[in-house]
Amino acid sequence: MVDKKVKMSSDEAIDYIRNNVKEFDRLELAYNRVFAEGDVLGLDFSEYNGVPGFRIMIAIDGEVISDAVEIDLIEFKEDIIEFYHYPKDEEKESVFVEVI
Repeated sequence: MVDKKVKMSSDEAIDYIRNNVKEFDRLELAYNRVFAEGDVLGLDFSEYNGVPGFRIMIAIDGEVISDAVEIDLIEFKEDIIEFYHYPKDEEKESVFVEVI
């Protein structure tokens, strides 16, 4: 159950993740044909080849696969379909974002 549902462009969704998602928050991210669900392990805002980047590392939950995956959100921003954000701080709102 989420507290808030919103629709955003892919750029707005990237800005939302950049400004609101913190380490150890729970993120369920659907992009392209991939669904990555787990706890956020890290956020990397480094430049790559002179271009600002934004990578997120998620510890994947799964019975068969339990590992960490790094997703370059700038590279896949047009492929993001939706995501759920559940802050570690339970007093903060959980949010469902549909990317339009």
